[in-house]
Amino acid sequence: MVTASTLCLVVSGAPAPEGVPELVKVLQADGWRIMVLSTPTGVRFHDPDQLAELTRERVRVEYRMPGTGKPLPPADAVLACPLTFNSTNKFANGHADNFAIGLLCEMVGYRVPTVVVPQCKPQLADHPAFQRSLDVLRSMPAVTVLHDPHAPYEARMPTWAEVVTTLRSVATSH
Repeated sequence: MVTASTLCLVVSGAPAPEGVPELVKVLQADGWRIMVLSTPTGVRFHDPDQLAELTRERVRVEYRMPGTGKPLPPADAVLACPLTFNSTNKFANGHADNFAIGLLCEMVGYRVPTVVVPQCKPQLADHPAFQRSLDVLRSMPAVTVLHDPHAPYEARMPTWAEVVTTLRSVATSH
């Protein structure tokens, strides 16, 4: 059980079979304070109002202008779940063209434990660029990738229990 640690949950435009609100509830039950960040497309897949209600924090999509709003609290861990083909490739290659991916890139520099859970069609997952991106992410300090390319498409996304177990493990080992 993690006690009052801050988790940045990064979501993108990929479906989550168990639902991101359910993931938030499971993470909260594990003791995490959650800050949700979304790619611009992610807000079309995951209801920002519902996530804000659950976390009591607005979902952040854009960079904060200097002198406005409040900064994010320091993250104890990051969970990028679900992360699309496009967002996975952007993160691996340092293309920080939106706030959520920019935060992922920055957290690597801080060595914040980060769990990446890609979710994309098998045809995209077989693309050589995606395979290279997964290799790059796995080589980064403090980054753990949860992706089984051999699982059937319907089972490629790990259960929320598996995600939380992995997150807890990497967060306590750093």
